[in-house]
Amino acid sequence: MNVSRLLLGVFGLVVAGVFFLDASQYPRAAAEMPMIYAVAVALMSLAMVASELRLRRQGPALREPATEASAMAPDDAPPPPRRWMAVAVIFLLAVGYVAMMTTLGYVLATALFLALSLSILRTVKWTFAVIAGALLIAMVCLVFVQFLGLPIPLLPSFL
Repeated sequence: MNVSRLLLGVFGLVVAGVFFLDASQYPRAAAEMPMIYAVAVALMSLAMVASELRLRRQGPALREPATEASAMAPDDAPPPPRRWMAVAVIFLLAVGYVAMMTTLGYVLATALFLALSLSILRTVKWTFAVIAGALLIAMVCLVFVQFLGLPIPLLPSFL
């Protein structure tokens, strides 16, 4: 059983529940899309938790191929690095992102959060990160500000 996947699934259920309860206070037209997303995230997270619990119940029979594959690996290969510190830092960045959104505005806070988290993870090239980040910011602005009319502070409050 992969404890990280199990915890991620539980975390997804909690986040989906918070978003669903929060969206229930929105106007009816604005609440539909966040509620649909919350239910979709909850269902996927529930499937992840159920999958991990099923693997735990099935026990060592499914783990044998993994041990055979690791036995074939050379003994001098270093183990994969633990990324707990990166996860903790990105979680703290997410808390700071939410706290600073009203001061820095959605656009600047999101760009800063994406840049810092992607620089910690180092999993994508910067050109892709810039393009994907710009598209993400534009789509969220389009959907939540233009389409749903939600009052999101787009620019810093000091401007």
